[in-house]
Amino acid sequence: MRYLLCIALALACANALADGPDDPVRLSTSQIYSRPGEPALGKELRASVQEAGALNLKGEHAQAKALLLDAARQCDAYRAAPGRRSLSFRTQRQYELYLREHGDGEPIDWLDSACANVYIQLGYIAVELRDVAQAIQWLDKAHATAPYEPEALTERGAALNISKDWTAALSSYQQALALTRNHPEAAYAEALALRGTGYALIELGDLDAAQTAYEDSLVLEPGSKVAENELTYIRQQRKRQAGKP
Repeated sequence: MRYLLCIALALACANALADGPDDPVRLSTSQIYSRPGEPALGKELRASVQEAGALNLKGEHAQAKALLLDAARQCDAYRAAPGRRSLSFRTQRQYELYLREHGDGEPIDWLDSACANVYIQLGYIAVELRDVAQAIQWLDKAHATAPYEPEALTERGAALNISKDWTAALSSYQQALALTRNHPEAAYAEALALRGTGYALIELGDLDAAQTAYEDSLVLEPGSKVAENELTYIRQQRKRQAGKP
């Protein structure tokens, strides 16, 4: 069975069933990966975001969405403040790095990670509903809000896999992978980004690169059933290609 992988900020993905290798599913990560960064503008939204995450884990997406849309309106207001930008960072190091690399004299407010979380969870719900276009809109907003966070990009890869845009999905996962390797704060998502990369590479026919990605992910997260199942799938594909039973 093939698996379509995802991660959402402060929530895990819901389980679903699949009929076979051509009908991928999204697998529960079984844990919450990321933690909120240092408190910042918009930190008052954290409680609502946490409540929405709990509702999403129970599959109560409509209730979660209502909470998230209220929070999104406040986040949008922070981001729309005239004459300044509001962006999310996990640490002071990232904030100072962004100022050095992208500062243009315009003030940059440090926006709480709750806002990026809001947009990612809304994207997650859209993916659950198979509304890929809506999901991409929310996840692109999340990435624009938190440029050094990998979750929006891995979830975006999951959305693109649903539409079978394997090349775009691979690009999204690889962008996430680059963040996990360039930012210690994002390293928690490296194994997941590698598994997403491997999935897209299989669909693009590059079994060797896919195998390397999954094996690298197992170094980081030994015993991952997802990676082990995908490596089994790769071996089966090679046998079929070689005409072996």
